[in-house]
Amino acid sequence: MIGNNLKAVDGAAAGVWIEPRLGGEFGAVTLQVPKGFEAYGRIFHRARDGGWKPVRWSEVAEAFGTTVHREMQWHAIIGCASADELPSPKWPRDPPTGELDESQLKALCTVLASHTREPAACFFGLCVILGSVEDIVSPDEQPPLLELPLGRDHVVLHGALSAINQVDHAPSLIWPSDHSWCVCSEVDFDSTLVGGSAE
Repeated sequence: MIGNNLKAVDGAAAGVWIEPRLGGEFGAVTLQVPKGFEAYGRIFHRARDGGWKPVRWSEVAEAFGTTVHREMQWHAIIGCASADELPSPKWPRDPPTGELDESQLKALCTVLASHTREPAACFFGLCVILGSVEDIVSPDEQPPLLELPLGRDHVVLHGALSAINQVDHAPSLIWPSDHSWCVCSEVDFDSTLVGGSAE
């Protein structure tokens, strides 16, 4: 369920601006994050070592003697020829797909709060693929979903960005009312994408 400071809203209305701005060739950032932002960034979901300690991709690359760069892929930095070879017998815990870990998400939201005029009016899209909609909003209270390509339908919650810790499921989408930035943790990706100002 959700905390008292968040409420389910009409996702179709709240996110109406997103789908018309999605597009591009396969692999384009703008297939996930709307076009039109000044800059885009990628946040690599941290892996876990044998003791479940979070580990940055740069640390893993250093251990495997591979190169860190903005387009790196997990299978390549751990020495696999393709993603089909995962998981690697050399590495115990691959990065999770579809969500940042709690500390990364909290740090990201702290940064993003200063880059919108409306940190108290943000939207959180919870992809129904990741869990039962009924766990978030009961069927008799469910407003329209935000429907995006490839069956990526979302229950949308509204509230302050600081209420991120009240969401049981890590959001797949986050954006403020002024659309100054947008965050997407696509359910099949091991990285989160952010569009916003260059700053």
